[in-house]
Amino acid sequence: MKNLLKNKNTEMNFSNLTPILTSGAAAGMAIANHLGKNAQTGGIIGVGLSLLVTGIITALDDEVANPNTKN
Repeated sequence: MKNLLKNKNTEMNFSNLTPILTSGAAAGMAIANHLGKNAQTGGIIGVGLSLLVTGIITALDDEVANPNTKN
């Protein structure tokens, strides 16, 4: 069972947002171009997926233990 007394870090860090967006867009456009689909749509999908994965990984890594509890 998860420790219910852990707090999540809710601060947003936008310092690495530009490389995430550009690499996601480039990958999506390259995949869409290879498949013969619209490159703009592929770029938008690539950006969305890269932000989703980055958000999930950040949420999993940002668990902060509550100093008032005994572990």
